[in-house]
Amino acid sequence: MDTTESKDIKVLTMRERLELCAPFNLFFTTIPEEPKTTGYNCIAFPDLICPSLGILEKSLQINFMLDIDWLIDQYEVHNLHTTPITVIWGRELVEDMSEYISETYPNVKTHKVTMENPFGLHHSKIGIYKFGDDTIRIVISSANLYFQDWNRYNQGLWMSPPLPKMAASKHDFDCAGPTDFKIDLLTYLESYNINVLTEWIQLIKRADFSSVKVYFICSIPGNHHPGSKSSHFHRVGDILSKQCSLPSETGHDPEGALSWGIIAQASSLGLFGDNLGHWLEPILMRALSSHQASPYNKRAPRNPTLSLIYPTDQNVENSIFGRSGGCCLPYKMNINEKQEWLRDYLHVWKADNTGRSEVMPHIKSYMRVSPCLTKLAWCLITSGNISKAAWGCYPNRYGGSYIRSYEAGVMFLPHMFDDDKSKQSIYLTISLLTIEYKFRFYMSTKYMPPY
Repeated sequence: MDTTESKDIKVLTMRERLELCAPFNLFFTTIPEEPKTTGYNCIAFPDLICPSLGILEKSLQINFMLDIDWLIDQYEVHNLHTTPITVIWGRELVEDMSEYISETYPNVKTHKVTMENPFGLHHSKIGIYKFGDDTIRIVISSANLYFQDWNRYNQGLWMSPPLPKMAASKHDFDCAGPTDFKIDLLTYLESYNINVLTEWIQLIKRADFSSVKVYFICSIPGNHHPGSKSSHFHRVGDILSKQCSLPSETGHDPEGALSWGIIAQASSLGLFGDNLGHWLEPILMRALSSHQASPYNKRAPRNPTLSLIYPTDQNVENSIFGRSGGCCLPYKMNINEKQEWLRDYLHVWKADNTGRSEVMPHIKSYMRVSPCLTKLAWCLITSGNISKAAWGCYPNRYGGSYIRSYEAGVMFLPHMFDDDKSKQSIYLTISLLTIEYKFRFYMSTKYMPPY
């Protein structure tokens, strides 16, 4: 991955970073203690509101964990701490957060999401920013809103291009973009049914999303059925079934699509049952292994290779921050002991090429990679861990599944970024997406018990 020296990074504006990272607009967190994480595609929170993007008028933060004092400090870097901010969150870091915010920060509107299911989380990480030129930008990330998430863990973020206001003659659902990102985002926001989101829903309705080429992937608590756009299981499976094309069997590639392995990496693993068939195969594998010749609504007779990346105890011990670096990894030993069969699918975290091996990952990424490890069929960056709460419970006889948590992510499909239709490629090279550190060594070392 190309990086720049620390002295050069200080003069790069966010607009310049976006130009360098176009067209994918995919970024990772800068870790102050690791100089190798200061490349042009490595950012801190204040970069999201950098003046080079325009004059920020107001912003919306939808997240899981919130430290409001830290968040306001980030805005103050650019003297934007008194601008209107709306914050929707799921878990308080201190008691009586709403009361504290109303007394301390009069410019901040708040809403704490209460989950009906005790095992569900308000886990999405979304930012929406309104600028003085009537454009908005959307940010989808894996980072909570507090110091450790932005300074000590590997995180992934996608930022949209500037989305201009539509002409008055346009209807609200016009200019939804080639992936219907606008419509899917509106469906997600409207599901909250809360007043503090009304102005933001109206802004999005009047915005032009024609330049957005990624898919919005979300989960909303409740029962979902095939065709649902509000379930990671159904939405990812449906998109890949319609949009993902993989090689057929040939003399050079006797296994065809099956030779393209699935890699899943997250900061938390759930309890999956006694074997692969209890949940991983009927939900996660069924969705991620889908493609045009093998849709997710029909179970395939064979599955591609599944490799799960999760840090080991040694990874944590050798990290920059020692055992405290494992605080973002809540996969406990007692859960591990209940599913020892999972060890056959687990691989260590290793990121030497980008200097991130000693920084623990809170990012969640899923992808399908070629046998030569040089191309991707697709990639998903999301808040959703490898869990039933995020992806859905075991499907019922009608293909329905129950979701417990709110989640949000973006999916990259290579043909959406190919402007030359006569040479359209169905693959995306690793170097273009700049996320090689998560799977370059995925077959190198077997699993060790986690922290």
